[in-house]
Amino acid sequence: MMSTVANSMLLLDALLIGLSLAHPISSVETREPYSTGPLCASEPLGMESEEIPDESITASSYLSVYWLPKYARLNIENGGSNFWIPNPVADSWIQVDLGLPGPVVTGLIVQGHTSQYVATFSVQYSDDGSAESWTYLVDTEGDTIHFNGNVNGGEQRTVNFPEVLQTRFLRILPLTWTLTPHLDFEVLGCRDGIVRLVGGDDASSGRVEIYHDDGWGAVCDTNWDFKDATTVCRQLGFLEASEAKIGSYFGATELPIVMDRVACKGTESYLSDCAFVCRDGNQTCNSTAGVVCKPNTIRLVGGGNKTSGRVELFKKDTWGTICDTEWDIIDAGVVCRQLGFSGATEAKTGSYFGEPEGPMYMQGVTCDGSEAKITDCPSHCWDAPKCNSTETAGVVCHNGNMETEIGEIPALQ
Repeated sequence: MMSTVANSMLLLDALLIGLSLAHPISSVETREPYSTGPLCASEPLGMESEEIPDESITASSYLSVYWLPKYARLNIENGGSNFWIPNPVADSWIQVDLGLPGPVVTGLIVQGHTSQYVATFSVQYSDDGSAESWTYLVDTEGDTIHFNGNVNGGEQRTVNFPEVLQTRFLRILPLTWTLTPHLDFEVLGCRDGIVRLVGGDDASSGRVEIYHDDGWGAVCDTNWDFKDATTVCRQLGFLEASEAKIGSYFGATELPIVMDRVACKGTESYLSDCAFVCRDGNQTCNSTAGVVCKPNTIRLVGGGNKTSGRVELFKKDTWGTICDTEWDIIDAGVVCRQLGFSGATEAKTGSYFGEPEGPMYMQGVTCDGSEAKITDCPSHCWDAPKCNSTETAGVVCHNGNMETEIGEIPALQ
């Protein structure tokens, strides 16, 4: 199995072969591989070894107590004869809580019964598991990927994701199957390169710690600057940093120093993508690096993936929406660039991504395209928005490289 795992990050040809006995399988276009994130020596993350506990494996349904979600482990006792079987199968899912902080995930190993198996499936991921937080794994054009689970004789198939994910929750959703679908699986990835913040007042601030070589390490603050801090914040899901902290601002640590003289360009998705001096943990460092991230004030909701959704703004401690009056592709482009995408492909109106429950914050938005934030655009800001919940604005963003540039580096504090 490990020789197969070593081929991680090569995109599996998604052209389906064979026919489902009860559910015809349509062909799926082959996707070219693309990847982001740290280098990762992919390995099993704990389904087979039971490092992932039973209570962390849940599902929308199961056929009986003989086919519980916890039995969806590869090579379980009884000769691998146990599987997860959903009931009903339509719109079913099985998910795994990989723990906090979420590891880097590169793919799956899937297995079915000799003649009964999940033929194709899609994948969702989430940082917190909440209802509106699930994102589909998509290709470069924003289309949901249909992965091939079709195997003969109950053999195992390795499915490599086209991008590296860092996530806590992973969900498998059967799309087509033969007879009664049986599923066992393993999650592939590693924890190297994930970061966390320690000692801060909340989740947006703290001392930077990074997982490397089966343990946590600290980052020396030599040359630590705003670009480095913003890379950490983006990796953690924030749009940018507000401060880069030095001098062990968030407290000293006894952890080994594993990164020194970090030199991010400001465009990296992961801290481990940046250039730095490697340390084996024995070198001395007078003080460690920290960050303060800017709380997110804009998000996309209800789109099913990270590139699309209803536009929501955070004001007065509450998330609210934008009226779709005069909403167009220029306005949508400002939102997408603010979120780190290269631009917008569509501007959606009429609450295309679902009706919200919160307040309305903007109406009659008329951006000229030069604005850095949607709140910089002109709108009827003196009047309370008069639209209703069926008239909210949405976007579909182009999932290209980020064009956001890091500006002048502020003074360290």
